[in-house]
Amino acid sequence: MLVDTDKIIGITELQKNLPKIIRNIKDNSPLFVARRNEISAIILPVDEYNRMTELIELLEYMEISDNIKSRMKNYNSEKNISWDKIKTDYGL
Repeated sequence: MLVDTDKIIGITELQKNLPKIIRNIKDNSPLFVARRNEISAIILPVDEYNRMTELIELLEYMEISDNIKSRMKNYNSEKNISWDKIKTDYGL
């Protein structure tokens, strides 16, 4: 992952200037928080977080859809058991 060095902030600077930094998060760009020269956290604007969450949900729906399609290939309606038969068999 390529990270714009202008978007990296040290954890000490973040601790000192958190309110100012939060106010200045703009344009859906993440802010990378570095600790000991390694990125340890990412701060995202709410709009970007929401967009990513929606994309994850969409991918989950697509995966569910693929699973259903795969299972329906082997579906045989002749093997269905009527609700009346189930009630009779189990005394319901």
